Amino acid sequence: MTPSEPGRGPPPTGGRVGRFLRYALGEIVIVTIGILIALQINAWNDARVAHGREHDYVASMLGDLRADIGTIDQTVAGNRIVLGGLDSLLHQLADPRDDAAYVRHLYLTSLVRTYWYLVADFPELTLTQLENSGNLQLIRDDSVKVALLGYRQTIHASQYQYDELTRYFHVVEATQKRIFDYRLGRRALGYIDADTRHMLEPLDAFEALLPEGRYILDDDPALLAEYYGDILFYRSTLTLTVHFLLAQRQTAEALIELIGRRYP
Repeated sequence: MTPSEPGRGPPPTGGRVGRFLRYALGEIVIVTIGILIALQINAWNDARVAHGREHDYVASMLGDLRADIGTIDQTVAGNRIVLGGLDSLLHQLADPRDDAAYVRHLYLTSLVRTYWYLVADFPELTLTQLENSGNLQLIRDDSVKVALLGYRQTIHASQYQYDELTRYFHVVEATQKRIFDYRLGRRALGYIDADTRHMLEPLDAFEALLPEGRYILDDDPALLAEYYGDILFYRSTLTLTVHFLLAQRQTAEALIELIGRRYP
């Protein structure tokens, strides 16, 4: 086709191409900046949500810790009453006397003060939620995260100690059944069964519930000596359990103080 043929315009000049490229590059820059701004806004929003969830978890953990301290205080106070009863029982077994009043008191002390012990229940609600959901990473402060996991270990240590205590309790229970006639304690045990807190009441509260009768089935000195040893080991294990709970309480208080400093 010759230059005079119709349908062909003049070739584009360098100026027109440059303006087109500058326009295209400008559009690309604007779009890129818009995308970067949108990504940044999303990142800020995600960080804000994560920050809010972190503080929600921390607040919930503080509630759990304060509830645990209250549970520990009640449990320790009750178990100290039980320990006092076990001390009384040991003194009675160490100084046996052949009179009706002594036998009745020995029976009543054994019946009530070895009925059970107070158990501290720690649900670990927030810690469990954090671990099961994978949200433990939301706790950005490493010292708090480590302390949380450390506190969980104190809970497990207390639970293990309770397992040991239960084992010794059943040893005591087996020996008691060989010594005492617990048919006479049916009403007293029923009173405790109705509300286990009754086991912490003074022994005088049970006097009217205990009929007269032959309280001891077997007073063989060797069997009573075995019972003394069982009570002694049981008492020592309960004392150690109380110490574990008090150590857990100190850990909880330290964690509350740490959270207060890290998340004012």
